[in-house]
Amino acid sequence: MRLIVNFFRHIIILLVAITGFVACDDKEGDVATSATLSMNDLSGTTTNCAVVLTARQGMKYTVRILSGDDWCRLSAGQIFMEGTFDEGESTKAIFLYVNENYTYNTRQAEIFVNFGNGDNYVLLLSQLSADPTVALEKEWAELPRCSVRENVDYRYYTVDKVGSKSNVRNYTICFDRTKKASLWVAYPLHSFYTTGNASRQDDFIAEPTIPTQYQPALSRSYKGWYDRGHQIAAADRKCSQEMMDQTFYWTNMTPQQSKFNQKLWGSLEGKVRGEVCADTLYVVTGAYFGGVRHSSIDATTNDNAGQACPIPTHYYKLMLRTKKGNTKKAISEITNASDLRAVGVFIQHHNSGDNTTLLDEYFVSVNELERITGFDFFTMLPDEIEEEVEDQCDRGQWF
Repeated sequence: MRLIVNFFRHIIILLVAITGFVACDDKEGDVATSATLSMNDLSGTTTNCAVVLTARQGMKYTVRILSGDDWCRLSAGQIFMEGTFDEGESTKAIFLYVNENYTYNTRQAEIFVNFGNGDNYVLLLSQLSADPTVALEKEWAELPRCSVRENVDYRYYTVDKVGSKSNVRNYTICFDRTKKASLWVAYPLHSFYTTGNASRQDDFIAEPTIPTQYQPALSRSYKGWYDRGHQIAAADRKCSQEMMDQTFYWTNMTPQQSKFNQKLWGSLEGKVRGEVCADTLYVVTGAYFGGVRHSSIDATTNDNAGQACPIPTHYYKLMLRTKKGNTKKAISEITNASDLRAVGVFIQHHNSGDNTTLLDEYFVSVNELERITGFDFFTMLPDEIEEEVEDQCDRGQWF
């Protein structure tokens, strides 16, 4: 059910060397010279790549952009740079900074590399046009298609450093200003995220980049018996206090009936954490507003500022992971549908009392949830297995 046309996702970067594709022997040292591009494809939204140079220490080099300098530049906006390989250095990366391509045409840049021994290379870099209907594009297995929609904001959150890891992603939201709620929140789950010393501070704060007038004001809870229900749970981010604190953004909250939030839904959140594996578990949690409303749930409630906030009729979760759990492969690298398992849980919002039982009728396929919600989930699944994986609904493989 993928809506993304493959033409807009993949291109081939052609490498043309004047001396041929085989690196030239350097008669003055043990290291042959070479110049290659760091990426084999470049989408319309990619903003950087690198020219990778190899030579012996002391070798001089120049890099010049011959064409395409209106969208592709070297560091500090330069089109030319030169340097020398330092002592002990045999490989060097020269970064290229690329504008997103919304020209509706594939474009090319020529990069000329010259070494001090006379070896020359011409690198041909091609970039497809970005899909103008896509608002946010990342190669993250959990991320649904982020289509441009009126009154919808997409945001993703990262943390600079967690332990030895840098630039760690937290979660992504699809926030609907008219609903004052995120329609879905997508995130990876792994023991890396769920273990640690972060503690719940209950400091509910406004999301810093979306105007507050569109967010629900939630320093205190919603009016009535509706909790500030997390979509990504605080307990899913124990690895970092900053990451856990980000789960308390108002945009991660929806009005959940107290018993539903604390009992049935809370139990489901714990069961999802129980599916964490050595590979990563990918989760999408969503709020649905278009279904039949249970008699125990109001149509709206109010936030702290007295603004009306629509109440979801249903909540859902989607999960995708490898079956064995220890393949060490990315989802996009798996070619056999039987090596993956996927499922959805779709529950009518209601006063569930103290009941925590997940009924068989709650379990649905990913494809069924796509039909209900109109979203395209798990877009990184390879085309040849996508339908088979998204048709799965085997509760016996899950909690």
